[in-house]
Amino acid sequence: MLGSQMKLVANRDGHRDIGTLIRGARARTGVSQRVVAERSGISLRTLREIEQGRVRSPRASSLQRLAEVLSEPELFTYMPGTSSQGEAGYTDDDPLVLRVLGRLAVSRGPVELTAGTPKQQSLLGLLALRVHQVVDRDEIIDVLWGDDIPDSFGQLIHTYVYRIRQLLEMHAGPDGAQPLLVRRATGYELQMPDDERLDLLRFRRLVRETGRARAAHDPEAEVRLLDTALSLWWGPVLEGMGESLRDHPVAVESAQQRVASALRLADLVLPRGQYESVIDHLGPIARGHPLHEGVHARLGTALAGSGQRAAALEMFAAIDRRLRHVSGIGAGEELRTAQLAILRTDEERVPVRAVFRAPAGEPVRPFQLPSGIRDYVDRPEQQRILHHLTGRGPQVSFGAAPIAALYGPAGVGKSILTARVATASRPAFRDGILHGELRTGSPDEVRALLGRFLRALGVPAESVPDGLPGRSALYRGLLAKRQVLVVIDDAADEQAVRPLVPGGVTSALLLNSRVPLSGLEGARHFRVSPFGDDQALTLLAHLAGQARVRGERDAAARIVRLCGGLPLAVRVAGMRLAARPHWTLSRLADRLEDEVHRLDELAMGDLDVRDRLGRGRPVLEPVVREALRRLADAAGAFTIASAAEVLGRPAREAEDVLEALVDQQLLEGPARSGGEYAFLPLTRIHAREPV
Repeated sequence: MLGSQMKLVANRDGHRDIGTLIRGARARTGVSQRVVAERSGISLRTLREIEQGRVRSPRASSLQRLAEVLSEPELFTYMPGTSSQGEAGYTDDDPLVLRVLGRLAVSRGPVELTAGTPKQQSLLGLLALRVHQVVDRDEIIDVLWGDDIPDSFGQLIHTYVYRIRQLLEMHAGPDGAQPLLVRRATGYELQMPDDERLDLLRFRRLVRETGRARAAHDPEAEVRLLDTALSLWWGPVLEGMGESLRDHPVAVESAQQRVASALRLADLVLPRGQYESVIDHLGPIARGHPLHEGVHARLGTALAGSGQRAAALEMFAAIDRRLRHVSGIGAGEELRTAQLAILRTDEERVPVRAVFRAPAGEPVRPFQLPSGIRDYVDRPEQQRILHHLTGRGPQVSFGAAPIAALYGPAGVGKSILTARVATASRPAFRDGILHGELRTGSPDEVRALLGRFLRALGVPAESVPDGLPGRSALYRGLLAKRQVLVVIDDAADEQAVRPLVPGGVTSALLLNSRVPLSGLEGARHFRVSPFGDDQALTLLAHLAGQARVRGERDAAARIVRLCGGLPLAVRVAGMRLAARPHWTLSRLADRLEDEVHRLDELAMGDLDVRDRLGRGRPVLEPVVREALRRLADAAGAFTIASAAEVLGRPAREAEDVLEALVDQQLLEGPARSGGEYAFLPLTRIHAREPV
């Protein structure tokens, strides 16, 4: 067999020999033309034409994919650009290298390999972002197709994984070490043998080494490491790919690390007059961050220092116009200080680099955005909350920072709405976003959170006060001079939140909690309600597929009704359907009809409606807890009179119990005086279960 292959290779102008080689490889692997065509991403007709020798010059990308699918390296010899070093232009000593800090690229030596179809490239990019972590199928589906999920998504994922695995296995390193694509219980994991094979891993390692150099007070090593790390970037993460990859949390975090590293490098080298290095690294970043004042301040200083004073001043004017257009407020103190230094250079003969003296710590514009989701369903509350935070809505308190307090039942989507509002309000808070959680609300937890916030705002660790009052005072003073949005998830009570209320009027506080924090001074409260039918059906269609919901509209309506419009329950139901394409919606609806086992059905991975409702159930007084159980056993809705009858209490006492349960978000209050109090369906089922 080897001898016959060598004869084929010797005749590189014999196009029919390519077809013979492909047919022989197919016969050896036992796959049909159709399977090879599907796995390689070329049409069946094109494959037949190649095998019959009727294609004069097969595309290099087609030959690349055929070689990978058929495990036939001899096909590389028919590709243009081969060299005497090896059939494909690389040597056996060249390892496979994957790059995601810019356009996706897979290469060996000087040769860039074909990474497959766009969907296959997207999957490879996602696996590389999550390297050494399991990427579950739901995330793959979301990244590759979003809401437009094809019926054959399972087979397509299998095909893309097969092609990627073939590519990785074909290009094992000189020692046999190679990236591995491993199947796990819930998805797939990309493993890299060392950091040098993936630029993202190498960048992370260099950033860690930079931190160690800084701690050791070795600025020369720090500059060298920062310059090497930043040189790995040749564009935004996975440039040219879809929004789902561009906005992936790993991509966002890596981009933030790039900005922080570039700012740190600028602060180190600008006082030395090393302007070109700053321009090289900050120039591309500025194009991708047109409103980042810290980036433009340092870039303008470098431009002026290198003799491009007019360009620097024009850049300052441009960003000032953009800031006024987006937020109504022009450039801030940092940008204006740099601009003024340039304007005064000729008069006072002050070196431009004097503006940036010794580095004063980490960047002071943190953007700690809470994690959101792609399948968000619009809520009318969002714009009202956004307008209140940015001072454009009614009931704005003058002379105090705006506070928006969200509350609602467990599983209603408070955290998701909070993340959405925080993201949408980012242009109005140019000095950053701080995000934290207060699950217990203890003084120690509040003190620790304030410490993290102060360090994120640029306060050196040694300058952070020890006590809670001192930290709160310093924090309020800093925010009084800035435009910062503070986001608090799962706030425990008013006492825990008060030390975190920003000082002044330019910053704002956005928080969510299960119960309304009615005692929080100056707060405007927004109740987050369960979904209506249309919203719930929209979410179900996002997750389970538009075609499936349209095809079984009645069954879909039953599912959202049985979920009681609770977004968490609808999400879990949709995820179960997405994971079981062979199920009809009617099948899931029938299973949900059984109240005894309904909460058993509403669990998927670590999302469990019963668990969330349990964590959301407060510690009730014994009298109220017993009343909750008796009311749940009796009916789903009742007036004060009927509740009094069930509880065996006077109407006044029964009303007090009902209102206590409303306060704890375990009952829905009546729409009008004298109306009915009602359980959310799943809350009632959960309340009937033993504690």
